[in-house]
Amino acid sequence: MSYKGETPKLYIGHLLAIALSNLSLTPHVDRIDITVPDSAFGDYSTNVALVLAKRMKQNPKELADIITQQVIDWDKEKKLEKVEEKAGFINFTFATSYLLENAHKILDQGDLYGCSVHGEGKTVIVEYFANNVAKPPHVGHLRSAVIGDCLKRIIKSQGYKTISDTHIGDWGVQFGILIWAYKHLDGKNVLEAASENPIDALNQLYIEANSQIESRPEIREESKAEFVKLEKGDVENRILWQKFVDVSLQDFDSYRKALDILPFDHNLGESFYEDKMPAVLEELKSKDLVKTGETGELYVDLEDYNLGRCILVKSDGGTTYHLRDFATYIYRRKEFNFYKNVYVVDNRQSHHFKQLFKALELAGYPVEKDTTHVDFGFMSLPEGAISTRKGTTIALKSVLEEANNRALNIIEEKNPELANKEAIAELVALAAIKYFDLSHNRKTEIVFTWDKALSFEGNTGPYLQYTHARIHGILRKANITYPLTANMAEPVLNLRHEENSVLRKLCQFPDIIAQVSEDYLPNILCNYLFELSQTFNAFYQEVPVMQETSDELKLFRLQLITATAQVIKNGLYLLGIEAPEEM
Repeated sequence: MSYKGETPKLYIGHLLAIALSNLSLTPHVDRIDITVPDSAFGDYSTNVALVLAKRMKQNPKELADIITQQVIDWDKEKKLEKVEEKAGFINFTFATSYLLENAHKILDQGDLYGCSVHGEGKTVIVEYFANNVAKPPHVGHLRSAVIGDCLKRIIKSQGYKTISDTHIGDWGVQFGILIWAYKHLDGKNVLEAASENPIDALNQLYIEANSQIESRPEIREESKAEFVKLEKGDVENRILWQKFVDVSLQDFDSYRKALDILPFDHNLGESFYEDKMPAVLEELKSKDLVKTGETGELYVDLEDYNLGRCILVKSDGGTTYHLRDFATYIYRRKEFNFYKNVYVVDNRQSHHFKQLFKALELAGYPVEKDTTHVDFGFMSLPEGAISTRKGTTIALKSVLEEANNRALNIIEEKNPELANKEAIAELVALAAIKYFDLSHNRKTEIVFTWDKALSFEGNTGPYLQYTHARIHGILRKANITYPLTANMAEPVLNLRHEENSVLRKLCQFPDIIAQVSEDYLPNILCNYLFELSQTFNAFYQEVPVMQETSDELKLFRLQLITATAQVIKNGLYLLGIEAPEEM
């Protein structure tokens, strides 16, 4: 659902656009950057005068003063309390009446506060959590699952039609290895012995096969031959492959539910594009993009772009990820007419996507505008990289179980009388794991350790959940019998600094969501929610709420904390985290 509304940044941007147009400065500026400065300088700030002054060789202070006066003149509704120049920057401070109006908007819109219709009529495809068949997900898969789910929620909140696709890895040479292992390592009996956990059994077969490949390289060639047979329709290999896929999809969905990831709109694995690859290959050939290598492989030559050769078909006739990804892009473009096509895949695949995007561009597709690789740093263990092939993984199942146990122990210690302790512990555990991931800039590498991932202090998901629950505890004690969604009660006295700080922080939320939807950086939302929680807690320590003797002031403050809880809840939902009302 979407709710149409103007954000503070949009309002300031509108005033600046008018000012620059009136001063005939619009042709000299590419875009207007509006940021949140230190609170001492106001609510928002822009460096547009500095940029223009440098280009036009003018005095930045004088130019900023002229633009400032134009903004003041065009602020007809007097939403701004102050607009002033400081060192060439133009700083904006919103009026108290505007802040109160926004707080009332939060109470009125509820779960829709922060949503917009900016993307209405446009489709965005988000591909994430692309687990491989016959391999149990480990902590390394968390990043794609958690980041992708968060981005889908946020993009959807901005009015876009979102389509999610797991694009599972169900095709390729690894299945040749697995089929070889099944045939040569007593796979039938191994699976029967592990009927309750077939994925782990298949994974162990894969690990054992790779171990043997290290001492007997010829096994890799035999495995490649098994995959070629699979591609050519060999009945036995097809039956085995389908068996591996079926059990893997059941296992995959159980983890999606355990992680509380939104249901996927599509699960079009690599095999879905098997019958579409020949047409794509012919299209690339017709555009004179396909070359034949020394050993018979087919490729797109990207040497002139320092990207090497983009292999489409190997010398043994087996197809590659690239050819399947070409088919994926072209199918999605024809089927969904997307506005954006977003791949949430770790940065080890950066070269792959650079090759893919450049080859598609050479084929005449507008990938530079409509397709994005949202890369993220790899998750590793303290002793080194995670590798399914070598078996050095922490199973996702183990992570979830350990997190639940630790969360339950903490709740037993802090609030032993809490009802539904087990259910709350699951929510807290997921919050700890997801927030640990999302609070990092996605581009950074993460070393997974229990202590860091499951900390319940500081800038963590459980801290935000506790702040939300704390507010609801206050509201329960207040025993409110009248609606808090009525017009915000204006305090008899001037706003205290702490009240002002909370109101100003609440105003920023819609702009934060819009920024994350554009930059694909969930840590920006995490940082905001942590700062909001800190601002609220500072307010609650210094300003009486329940002890306030003035009914009007008490009502205002109860409305203010209700609005704060609503924004925390909305933000946590977009992160894929539930906000319990009691902890």
